[in-house]
Amino acid sequence: MLLNSIDWPAYIKVMEQLLDVPVDEPRRQELEVQLTRMEKLAEPLMDFPLPERQEVAGVYKL
Repeated sequence: MLLNSIDWPAYIKVMEQLLDVPVDEPRRQELEVQLTRMEKLAEPLMDFPLPERQEVAGVYKL
């Protein structure tokens, strides 16, 4: 379980303002449903322990 669950309604309102994209109430509610679903799907991945020296992403150098 995620300890720092996100306040999705607040997040949606902030993103709506930052991106200057008006969202009506039905769409706002559906966005909350979908974001909550994605959060639940990501829980096992986020809980997977990585070794201390494991890189979380590739490092590319020119």
